[in-house]
Amino acid sequence: MVSQKKKMSFEEALSGLEKSAEVLKKDGVTLEAAIQSFEQGMMYYNYCSEMLNSAKQKIETFGKKNE
Repeated sequence: MVSQKKKMSFEEALSGLEKSAEVLKKDGVTLEAAIQSFEQGMMYYNYCSEMLNSAKQKIETFGKKNE
């Protein structure tokens, strides 16, 4: 998933995170399915977090250049 993750847009990763959360909310989810969904959700979360942090750094750098 790492190579696929790098080609993913923020919106795709966010959608994947939302889908993982929906699986966890369902009644009758097996422990194995819940763990798998949680792990996938954490990968999506980390990817989104990295993208947001990168964007924040770029904005801060741009802001400092224009001061």
